[in-house]
Parts: sequence; structure tokens; C-alpha cells
Amino acid sequence: MGDLSESLGSDVVEVSSMQEEVCVETNPSLGENLATAEDWRKALNKVVPAVVVLRTTACRAFDTESAGASYATGFIVDKKRGIILTNRHVVMPGPVVAEATFVNREEIPVYPIYRDPVHDFGFFRYDPDAIQFLSYEEIPLAPEAACVGLEIRVVGNDSGEKVSILAGTLARLDRDAPQYKKDGYNDFNTFYMQAASGTKGGSSGSPVIDWQGRAVALNAGGKSTSASAFFLPLERVVRALKFLQKGRDSFSDKWEAVTIPRGTLQVTFLHKGFDETRRLGLQKETEKMVRHASPSGETGMLVVDSIVPGGPAHNLLEPGDVLVCINQDVITQFLKMEMILDDNVDGKIELQIERGGKPLSIELMVQDLHLVTPDYFLEVSGAVIHPLSYQQVGNFVAFA
Repeated sequence: MGDLSESLGSDVVEVSSMQEEVCVETNPSLGENLATAEDWRKALNKVVPAVVVLRTTACRAFDTESAGASYATGFIVDKKRGIILTNRHVVMPGPVVAEATFVNREEIPVYPIYRDPVHDFGFFRYDPDAIQFLSYEEIPLAPEAACVGLEIRVVGNDSGEKVSILAGTLARLDRDAPQYKKDGYNDFNTFYMQAASGTKGGSSGSPVIDWQGRAVALNAGGKSTSASAFFLPLERVVRALKFLQKGRDSFSDKWEAVTIPRGTLQVTFLHKGFDETRRLGLQKETEKMVRHASPSGETGMLVVDSIVPGGPAHNLLEPGDVLVCINQDVITQFLKMEMILDDNVDGKIELQIERGGKPLSIELMVQDLHLVTPDYFLEVSGAVIHPLSYQQVGNFVAFA
């Protein structure tokens, strides 16, 4: 069962389902460690005007979210096209009405354009011409800059304070995805970053910036019983943003329909250390090969945690299977696995696994993740009916 002390970082003001409350690890460069107060002041002067307070109203209960209103944070990632980045649980999986308030109290409507089916990020759009009195720039995304020991600042609407700046140091890049609720939104098949920055309600969608004013991660949630905060890595965010940017050159251009390929096996993996994979029967020769083929510092492998009945991997994979290769490439990280799945939607891939020390080769069809994500509903006498989502099916399987 999920840790009940782990909560999403949106500030609930009415009925809502939200509670109030990676790259290889390297050391930061000497220059990053020696950032001065003046460096941070300059960076924050650029960042703060690009951070907005989001008020969202979910018009109907849909998928993992109930109807209600909440406050959160977002930030400008494309000024020309008018694109704001925030969390998936802020954009909402269903109908939503939202407004953005800038630091000078200009308020504008914003409209959802994409939410990832699994990972906790999404985008709103707005009309850049509607901002008449504020000078601001977009915040660049730099996922490659994240590393253990990096000093960061989390800028956003923490605890409803409109503008709050929380300091911290990245302590981990390989934390398991937090488990928020048994029957609500939970991320999976990705690492999260962790720092003791103490973010609370309202900070969902805040940029996690370095001293150069670059966003190195996206704040998502935290623990109510400690100062731990959880940040989503930005590699998949950058990919999705590039697809959206291809759809238009500016806000005034017609927005072309954009398809962002997302593949799935309907399998949840966990990253387990080599000590645990040995207890699952991993052969010494396989571990030696994986360590040699993986980046320096790799500490484990991906292990099957749960399989959705009726999915592409049903009756083919089992919990405890250790993933060794996909299409002959050694895979130990979620990011590389997802890149392969997204590039092979409706195609077949070959998985090499070990089950109790026995090597197996399995061919699987990669399913389109968007096809198992509901995008319509039927309302009958106040009841909202829609197809069961992959997100909720995963919850029932994981917590069964």
C-alpha cells in the first residue's frame, strides 16, 4: 500500500481528490557549488516573472480525480507559443477550467493541450498578447544539469503564498515514484528526484531551478511527515514539448493536431539493486555482463512488479522477472526502456529476461498508451461513466 504521508503538492480549496499538504549520478562542477548570492538573485529575477499561480476547477469527476477546485503552480516554457508546464494532476485527466495569475496580478484563462497518460506532467496554453504589463522570459529546461549535490531553488505558490522560494540540495536521482493514494493518481515506470526542500500544498508544478535559472526538474509532491520533496525528471517533458512546438510557430497560427507517440506493455517495473536481483536468481555471468554494458555507477536492474490482465504481457511475463535486454540492448533504466517503447508503438520488441535464474526470450507487441487512456465520458442522472483507465487498472493490480 502506498505511503499515506506522501501527497501531491496542490492546495485544495473545495472538494478535491488531492490531499493538502534520470541521469547517472555525478558530482556538480566546482562553479555550480560556488554560486554566490548575487548569482541566485539574478537567476530568481528572471525566473519569478515566468512562474504563475494556477487555479483549476475540475468540472466533473473523471478517472483519478474528483470534481472540485484547487491552486497550484506552473511556469512558462515557450513564450512565443504561449505554453505553460505544470503537473498532470493539475491539468487534470478530464474537463477542467483554469486561470493563471502572473506575479503582477494579471489574470488570464488557460486551456489544457496535453497531459501525459502516466507521468506527472502536462501543458496549458495561453494567449501571450493577453499579458500587457509584465516583462518576462520563458524558463529553459535542462534535465541534463540534474545531479546529486546540486543546489536548487523551488519557486512557486507553496502553501498559497503566491511566490515562495524554497532552497534545497538534490540528494537522490533514483527514488521510486511516490505512491500517493490507493485509488487515485500514482506515477510509475520512472525515477524521481528527492531533496529536503519542504514543499507543501500549492507547489505542484513549480520549477526546480539551478543558479543559472534553468529548470532541472518539476516539483510534484512531498511527505507531510518530513521535509522530503519529490521532483519529476524532465527528459520526457522535453520530448513532449518538442512535439507540441512542431504543431505551430506562434500562438496566432492554427494549432495542428499533434500526436505524441506513447507505447506500453501494461507492465509496472521497479528498479531493484543487484543484491535483490541475486536473490531473485540472477546469474553471476548475467550480472557481470550487465555491469560491464551499463554506465558507471549502475546499482541495479528493472524487475517486473505487476502485469495488467489482458494486456500485451499477460501470461508471458511474471512478477519477479528480471529484465536484461530489449532488442539486444542492455536496459537498466526507465528512460531508455520508455524511449524504445515510444519508438515501437504497434510494433514488436524482443525482451530477454531471467526468471529464477533461467534465461528466457519473449516477443511482445507494444500497445498505444493513448488507446487505454479514456478521453470521453457519458453523464447519466449525475453519474459520470467512462472506460476504465490504465492508471486505475494499475492501481487495482498493484494494491490487490
